[in-house]
Amino acid sequence: MCPEEDEAGTETRITQLQQTLAENPLQADDGHRDDDSVYGSTHGSGSYQTSLASSILNYKYENGRRYHAFREGAYLMPNDEEEQSRMDLLHHIYTLALKGELHLAPIPKDPQRVLDLGTGTGIWAMDFADEHPSAEVIGTDLSPIQPGWTPPNCVFEVDDFESDWPYQRPFDFIHARELEGCIADDDRLFGQAFQHLNSGGYIELQAAYTKFLSDDDTAEKAKDVQLWCDALVDGIAKFGKPLDGAITWKKKLEEAGFVDVQQEVRKLPIGGWPKDPKLKELGKYQLIQQIQGAESYTPAVFSRVLGWTDEEIQVLIAKVKKEFKDPTIHLYIPVYIIWGKKP
Repeated sequence: MCPEEDEAGTETRITQLQQTLAENPLQADDGHRDDDSVYGSTHGSGSYQTSLASSILNYKYENGRRYHAFREGAYLMPNDEEEQSRMDLLHHIYTLALKGELHLAPIPKDPQRVLDLGTGTGIWAMDFADEHPSAEVIGTDLSPIQPGWTPPNCVFEVDDFESDWPYQRPFDFIHARELEGCIADDDRLFGQAFQHLNSGGYIELQAAYTKFLSDDDTAEKAKDVQLWCDALVDGIAKFGKPLDGAITWKKKLEEAGFVDVQQEVRKLPIGGWPKDPKLKELGKYQLIQQIQGAESYTPAVFSRVLGWTDEEIQVLIAKVKKEFKDPTIHLYIPVYIIWGKKP
């Protein structure tokens, strides 16, 4: 495919996204003014900071954060306790966004083998294993930060899903969440997934599309958030693992051979500003997660890739956090859930 065709296709998908999001605008609660107090009372509390301990100490330390040692440099996010807490909070957010479900793909009730790519703390894999005792669930990650206590049908392996997969037996379901910024070659990854699925097996991808939007044009007020987001996307693209790829994944799954490929886009509000009570709750959690994410994503990308000084980074993070917590700015981020079946 020539660059012009690829660019035109991306523009078409962005237009389709805009049309989809415009169909159901989020309503703001104009009386809401407690984002700062909500954040201040919950961030740092035990319920949000409980993390899963790592058993290996051979890590790289940089910018006051800890990073993985296996395949060092392949991933720009930290793996320390603060980041593990954010991962677990993000799992809760996705569970709320999916109305209590772990996936949307119509998989069989009794899958036998399941693979969770980029498992992080392993919380999705463990929950899935608990719900499906018939399944052997394997979670892989670059960091061995998963707990030692697991369901008997769940195991974790330190591995790089971008390398050749070693599995001899195929899977019934492959799950991958929040892999934006982690994949250098989408086509190769989806091809490997196709190869390692049983006929009738499913893959499901869950990921945010890195654009901070609003339905009332208040996103235009978040100038530092937009500057940060644009620089972050640019930096990770230069690193070789695009952050904004989710918008292309449906088409790429189809090109890899998957059929019945479905896609849903859901709005994830940032802050407690929505009128809808469920979205308000979701937004309060996402505000905390988004601020933690800014603290996690920014240091390595902006220092290693973009050449910013630590002082410049800290000033920008402070400005970004302030805008995220501004209740008059009604930001949300589109979340893609995409699934397809191997014929």
